[in-house]
Amino acid sequence: MKKKPKISVIIPAFNEERFLPRCLESLKNQNFSHFEIIVVDNNSRDKTFEVAKRFGAKVFKEKNQGVAFARQKGFLKARGKIIATSDADTILPRDWLSRILAEFEKDKDLVAFGGSLEFYSGPILVKLAVKYLSKIFFFFDRLISGGPNLMGCNMAIKKEAFLKIGGFNTNLKLNEDVEISYRLRKIGKIKFDPNFKVKSSGRRFRHGLIFGIINYAPTTIYRWIFKRFDRFQFFPPQRKEDSLIGKFSFPLTLIFILLCLVFHVSNPKIVLARILTKENLEKIILIEKKIQNKIKNDFSKIRNLKIQNERNFPHF
Repeated sequence: MKKKPKISVIIPAFNEERFLPRCLESLKNQNFSHFEIIVVDNNSRDKTFEVAKRFGAKVFKEKNQGVAFARQKGFLKARGKIIATSDADTILPRDWLSRILAEFEKDKDLVAFGGSLEFYSGPILVKLAVKYLSKIFFFFDRLISGGPNLMGCNMAIKKEAFLKIGGFNTNLKLNEDVEISYRLRKIGKIKFDPNFKVKSSGRRFRHGLIFGIINYAPTTIYRWIFKRFDRFQFFPPQRKEDSLIGKFSFPLTLIFILLCLVFHVSNPKIVLARILTKENLEKIILIEKKIQNKIKNDFSKIRNLKIQNERNFPHF
């Protein structure tokens, strides 16, 4: 039997032949070599299985549909003492595994470690929001949750801790990563570093920031209030990056700007305001000229009066 790897990497995959190669390539380029790659094929109908095999990954099939089932299957098959997991559409930094190992070796009380993400694709507004506002969300989420929560695209757990709590809650369609964080905090220390980032596709927000938030907001708010995960568990499959809205975003924006200009030019109130503003400006200019002329005349009178006084009283 081969020597057990220090780290096992689990990648759940459902119809991911398009994204999976970039993920596995980033794992092959790690500056750490003592690990295994496990891809869990969650009933894919494309070439996900073949792609995973081509990169030398171990592939297991999970018939129960859902990312929680897939992660659970992979974690149970893992041979490493540390189990890291990410998503098939994620590109991992070269030092991802070495950093994970260093954190666990540095703190023996640590049972789980993870970081955040940024998007390499998707709408520009979404990229900026994630880059500059995510830390605010993490701060409030930690405050309300009573501790840090991990992200499925960038997390690692000690296998003994994973087994101790019974693994993922396979009843969940989403937030399985957050839910397991709640239970892990009860048995040990969790560390979350928002600056330890991976790069994921922006497909979950491909229809825009608001649409993406709507997908996650109900279950997050419900969790914050009731500390439960059993509501709002519907999440549509996210396999594509392109958006129908995105394809027409430029012409739609142009049309919106033109409509605003037409409205601005043709609106009677705006036209009236422009006329009144012009009339008021002309009145102000006229009043200003009158004031200047009056001041000029007053100064002239004072000067003439002074000259006259000097003539009448030369020795005064």
